[in-house]
Amino acid sequence: MRIIKKSTLLAGFAYIVYRKNKHPAHGNARTIVRYVSSFSRSVLLLCFLLISRTAAGQVTVTDVIGSTVTLHGIPERIVSLIPSHTEVLFAVGAGSSVVGVTNYCDYPPEARKIEKIGDVTAMSLEKIVALDPDLVLASKGNAKELVYSLKALDVPVFVLDPQSIEDVLDAIGTVGKLAGREEAARELLDGYRQRLSAVAERIGDLPESDRPTVFVGSPFRDENWTPGPETFTSAVIHRAGGRNVADDLPPGTWAVYNLENIVARDPQVLLSTLGEGQDAEEARAKFIERAKSLKGWRDLDAVRNERVVLITENWLLRPAPRLIDAIEVLADALHPNLF
Repeated sequence: MRIIKKSTLLAGFAYIVYRKNKHPAHGNARTIVRYVSSFSRSVLLLCFLLISRTAAGQVTVTDVIGSTVTLHGIPERIVSLIPSHTEVLFAVGAGSSVVGVTNYCDYPPEARKIEKIGDVTAMSLEKIVALDPDLVLASKGNAKELVYSLKALDVPVFVLDPQSIEDVLDAIGTVGKLAGREEAARELLDGYRQRLSAVAERIGDLPESDRPTVFVGSPFRDENWTPGPETFTSAVIHRAGGRNVADDLPPGTWAVYNLENIVARDPQVLLSTLGEGQDAEEARAKFIERAKSLKGWRDLDAVRNERVVLITENWLLRPAPRLIDAIEVLADALHPNLF
């Protein structure tokens, strides 16, 4: 990493100073010692301070695949292999160090101007290596071949894979530590936890009967992929005071729920997504109109009572800081009498 290169350069510079002053033109042994000391004291002090900073800045963390990553200083060139990681990097104040992102990294807007290294599942190893990163943030969703190819080239790769709200909060703290932004990450986390606590206090210990059942899906889709338990989207529903109807799915998975399953579960609320900047009321009206026109959908409790909640897609589906916004919006929609 670059900090090591700087240390190597400093060591070389100190050696040059020593060579330059090893034999002064005049003076006895005492004069030689005094000359070398006065000439190089400031340089040696600078070397000591920077090398001490290198040691102090060393970070060793183990990721979700069991790999231990050691950074010998604050990374200056970071590549993000998934949009949620990009959001976290900017949130903790490390956006200026990000030099490579995916084609789908669109938030914050500054991320759109950063060099693209491909899609989430199809990335260019050559582009990533050419960016000379001193840290790559990956996820389990990235191709294993890419991750291990980078590791084989001695590129530090750290894998994050948050599957719950607490996992997301932990990931923010970990990224802050890796990026040398621990204090900023702590401040963010304090704020996020206060907001989550505020929601929890209002919802309180609601009995199951007061928690409306929620289905994540849309009548506009031919196949409705919906989250099962122990996914961060299901965790959003729970934190907001709802119950995910797809709790029969294997933990940590998404699966297709056909119309027969949806009708059998008869959700009280339908939860779907909006595009960035899309008009929520207009989209909601079209959603309800479409659902009422379709056999099966029109008979759902949620459609009959027009209990449809639309949340910006990237708030709800990315394990990133804006999940907190999604929880607040959904909690207000599920329990308007409490907010």
